[in-house]
Amino acid sequence: MMLCAATAASAQGYSNPGVTVSKEKVRSEGKVYYSHIVQEKQTLFSITKAYNVPIEEIYAANRALHLETEGLKAGQILLIPIKDETSAGEETVQNQDQKVKDDGKGDHFYHRVKWFEDLGAIAQKYNVSKKSIMNINGMTSEKLERKQMLKIPYNPAAWEDVAVTDVKPVVTEPEGNDAAVQEETEPEAKEEEKKKGIGDYLEDIFSRAGKNEINVNIALPLNSQKTANQQMMDFYCGALLASKDLSRNGVKLDLSVYDIAGGAMPITREKFAESDFTIGPVANSDIMKAVASCNGESWIISPLDPKAEAIADTVRNVIHTPTSVGTQIHDMMSWIKEDMKNGDKVIVITQKGGTVSSYTRSILDAVNMSGIGVSTISFNVLEGRNIMTTMSNAMNASGSNRIIVASDNKPFVMEAVRNIFLVASSKKVDVQLYGTAKLRTFEGNDGLDIAQMHSINTHISCAYFVDYDSKDVQSFLYQYRALYNTEPSPSAFQGYDVLSFFTTLSQKHGSKLQEGERIHGLQSDLKLKGKENGGYVNSAVRRVLYAPDYTVRVIR
Repeated sequence: MMLCAATAASAQGYSNPGVTVSKEKVRSEGKVYYSHIVQEKQTLFSITKAYNVPIEEIYAANRALHLETEGLKAGQILLIPIKDETSAGEETVQNQDQKVKDDGKGDHFYHRVKWFEDLGAIAQKYNVSKKSIMNINGMTSEKLERKQMLKIPYNPAAWEDVAVTDVKPVVTEPEGNDAAVQEETEPEAKEEEKKKGIGDYLEDIFSRAGKNEINVNIALPLNSQKTANQQMMDFYCGALLASKDLSRNGVKLDLSVYDIAGGAMPITREKFAESDFTIGPVANSDIMKAVASCNGESWIISPLDPKAEAIADTVRNVIHTPTSVGTQIHDMMSWIKEDMKNGDKVIVITQKGGTVSSYTRSILDAVNMSGIGVSTISFNVLEGRNIMTTMSNAMNASGSNRIIVASDNKPFVMEAVRNIFLVASSKKVDVQLYGTAKLRTFEGNDGLDIAQMHSINTHISCAYFVDYDSKDVQSFLYQYRALYNTEPSPSAFQGYDVLSFFTTLSQKHGSKLQEGERIHGLQSDLKLKGKENGGYVNSAVRRVLYAPDYTVRVIR
């Protein structure tokens, strides 16, 4: 095992940062955007001025962030529309790597096909039709080969109606001996001989079943030069215990640990290429640094921050581990539909007045999309004492009343749950409360009454839950206490699970990640779901039931 510490000096104070136009470009729903990471104290006004884009267009491109009502948050990734006049005169680093000079005939240039590209993406990239590319290259099928050299016509209209038989077949290298072409392709070919290309490497990730030698990087802001970051240290300790258990089961791990405190990124592209996967970084800005340094050479695992899921939406070699709130809400609605019987009623309780939070909006949208007929009760905290009659009249005496409290306001949720409990107890009706992990954050001495949650059969769809009756959990606890003389935090469980998850995938599978397969961990599960224009996210949700007998059971 190797520990590498980044020694970049930290900033001496803080000033309001200017807005630097991003060089990172991403594609979403067929359009190309700048990917801008919001810094502390930046405003929408300053961002619109820097990019010369109307604020309405930024709102439209980032509907999921609810910028109009919630404003900016540091670390958010904004999609900034690219103006035609700007994008036409510029090329990204990727374009410069792909576009080769004209071969001397004056009617086309070359594009080297990347591992992640299809014909449609390339056509859209250069604003030409797929048909014109196929015709100029003599293609009868849209199938492409990695590293294939495609001719891209300067005048696509001239190639729209050309018969395929009139042109030469597709080439994987430029034609002829044109000096300009050779100058650009030969050094690249020699470089390819020295190291794997991006496509080669991604085909080698998890390259063979039964693989027992796994090379892993861990990149966390440990602050080893200063005060230790306790959460990161806990995660690291859990990962070390997973490494120990994996070794006991015959897996040979080459584990390199990097302290990236201060924003440094000490992992080289070559080191990324040698690894099967990299766990971390955590923050959005650090993940983007890793993406740039990695250049597609390895999987990057986002292990902790739910906000980083947006990166996996657009970057193909990023895997986001924490299950999002949106996925939890979707599972909650699926659970209700699975439990529904004839005579049951679904009731949605909302808070009257005030700004509707993104959490509430997500629940209401999911309810509308579910197709389930619902009754709605709306009140505010001050009306809580008088809402029992309304709530009692809304409940069904014959079937089950399946209730959702669509709010993340703690005082309101506490008042709603209290009234649900009182009505259920006095009226003797069957009540089933459904929610997400948000409910669990409200538990405690000054929060939700646990006895009330049990009484009204609380169903929670959550990302994390530790079943302390599990033998695997008990074994982990015994070892963790013995090694570190303390109790494991949720981050310690997560460190154990994440390293175990992806080492297991490395052993079991071939060149492609397997969607749909569920892997069980101590605190969470993993079920990968591919994003259309990006990498993978975790869609696994644990269903937990607070039963009237005061047991807490994992249903799934």
